[in-house]
Amino acid sequence: MFIKNPAQYHGTLNKRPFFEGWYHKISMPNGQSIVLIPGIYKSGLIDYETAFIMIFNGQNGNVDYITFSPEEFICHPNKYELQLGANFFSLNEIILNINTDTIVAKGHVQNQNIKPWPVSILEPGCMGWYAYVPTMECFHGILSMDHHLKGEIDINGKSYLFDNGRGYIEKDWGTNFPKNWVWAQSNHFELPGISLSVSIATIPWRKSEFSGFIVGLQVNDFLYRFTPYRGSKVDLVTYNENEFSCHFKQADLDLQIQLYKGSKTGILFAPDKFDMKEKVAENLDAKIRFKLKKGNKIIAEGKSSNGALEIIGDTKSLIENFT
Repeated sequence: MFIKNPAQYHGTLNKRPFFEGWYHKISMPNGQSIVLIPGIYKSGLIDYETAFIMIFNGQNGNVDYITFSPEEFICHPNKYELQLGANFFSLNEIILNINTDTIVAKGHVQNQNIKPWPVSILEPGCMGWYAYVPTMECFHGILSMDHHLKGEIDINGKSYLFDNGRGYIEKDWGTNFPKNWVWAQSNHFELPGISLSVSIATIPWRKSEFSGFIVGLQVNDFLYRFTPYRGSKVDLVTYNENEFSCHFKQADLDLQIQLYKGSKTGILFAPDKFDMKEKVAENLDAKIRFKLKKGNKIIAEGKSSNGALEIIGDTKSLIENFT
């Protein structure tokens, strides 16, 4: 059975509805963070499609959504190299050249020493064998858990330097986003070389649904993968107004995570029936804590104050579907 590498473009068959977006997060230890999301949307109900770039500035919560004609969306068929107007995105670099009535954004950022989630026949990326299920509503890929940055971006006359910063790349594609999810990510902890990605979502399955999870913890050159297809279990999940806690077990590994909402919220666009709509509240100043133990020994632990966090939909239902 053949499946494309998650990094590639999956919309060549022109199925509808369809969306695909690549999420680039570039950040500095001082809290400076910018998210760049190039992508494409195709409505399943009307004859409408658009390409786009989203720019989310974590310093002030501003989100700019810039549209392009589908003809300007030119993606390499076998790897992630996307030309979108005068802009270019790949695993190795970002080139921005946007000039509209509301935003002027220019810059060049290079990605060095990317750390992708491993891809194999049995586990084609972070979704494992679920990636082979054609009826999945939303597919997810982690293209780089952590990498070094070099470069600069200028937005409306203000310069953002990212030399010695950290980067993260993931993507989603399919027919729609999940109706409920919690997602978090950071690669700025006290010790270098650590990156955490947490994704918990309601997954439609035949005539029912369940809560699935994908958790990756990169510690230097080793990736700890907590997923159901690897035998991981959810031991405890709790949520109050400001804190989401989750506890995962896999054999003798024990991972505890606490997520705390930030104060600056940007509303990202997501696929809807007829167009992309403002739906997704995201913080880039969230606090994240984790502790990984093997037996009674602490392998890694850390705190971050500039994590990305989304808590969307009916969290109570999301938690109940674990039990």
